Amino acid sequence: MTILGVTNSFTGPAEALELVGDHAYAYSGDITTDAGGSTMLDFTSGNYYFVGTLQILTTDASGEDAEMDFKLNGVTVVSQKYSNTGNGPAGIFPLDVIIPAYTDVSVVIAGDGRVYSTALVGRIYRS
Repeated sequence: MTILGVTNSFTGPAEALELVGDHAYAYSGDITTDAGGSTMLDFTSGNYYFVGTLQILTTDASGEDAEMDFKLNGVTVVSQKYSNTGNGPAGIFPLDVIIPAYTDVSVVIAGDGRVYSTALVGRIYRS
């Protein structure tokens, strides 16, 4: 079944926000970050606004700092620094986000060799 060009099945890291009816999601897959910043998600929203949650995940408990920037149209809306000093998998903050229509969205993480993944899950609304 295909809805708006989406096959309803996971095919790998998202290159866009995937739409299934009024639901939307994007996954980055595991990305090894560098100190200069690695792009986790990068897409332009469509003729809807998105309300959902951005989740950053890592299994690296090395204690190194990382910084995430959530950008809309090239402007950093949220910049968050993390220190992961525990043991085992670490889910790093769920961030509630609203993305306006026709907006360039990017999530960049600077982590100096640490592996992260990103999930963006929520709903879209059209007027």
